[in-house]
Amino acid sequence: MLLMKIDLHTHTCYSGCAVQSPEDLVKAAKRRGLDAVAVTDHNTTKAWKRVLDAGKKHGIGVIPGEEIKIFHKGEGAGEVLGLFLKEEIRPGEFPVVRERIKEQGGLLVVAHPFDAFRNSFRMLEEYKRHYDAIEVLNSRVVFGAFNKMALEFAKKNGIAMTGGSDAHCTLEVGNAYTIADIDDVRGLASAIRRRKTEPAGRKSNPLVHSVSTFAKLRPRKS
Repeated sequence: MLLMKIDLHTHTCYSGCAVQSPEDLVKAAKRRGLDAVAVTDHNTTKAWKRVLDAGKKHGIGVIPGEEIKIFHKGEGAGEVLGLFLKEEIRPGEFPVVRERIKEQGGLLVVAHPFDAFRNSFRMLEEYKRHYDAIEVLNSRVVFGAFNKMALEFAKKNGIAMTGGSDAHCTLEVGNAYTIADIDDVRGLASAIRRRKTEPAGRKSNPLVHSVSTFAKLRPRKS
């Protein structure tokens, strides 16, 4: 068994708010000593092939994923990470999105659930028995209290915990990650289901949010 370090929340230029290319994401992961990354662009899977190809070239494991917007009664109600996916999932109501993830044999992780500045997850208590994990360490959370609240909720309810950088540029990759004692990246799914994962890392400088502002002014990657 190996103690693997995996950044479970990253973005590429295929997200409208990120600037790093799929190849640069993988190269940054290599430099930061990660074993694998999950590519979780906003509501798109267009970066998958390029990240997978780069991962093979540089010896970095890749988990195909997506950050999916959740709606409740027609309004935005938070975001979840779908991991180990096989195809793109459209934004929608939580029960529908969860079903689509499970149909693909994937995992559902609630992203930055208490971040009041970035669409906190409104129905955390209501659906608490339907998550595979909660992201309790997100590097882009401005106030550490939001991560602390997620950690306390996960511990109280016996839910697996993950960490991710939420990187939108190469400087952020690996600032937070998930540790698991597994043979390879495929073993992460079992580790999460057994609640045998540990978040690690730190918050990013809040100035990284300016990267997203800049990215939104550029033409969207097609």
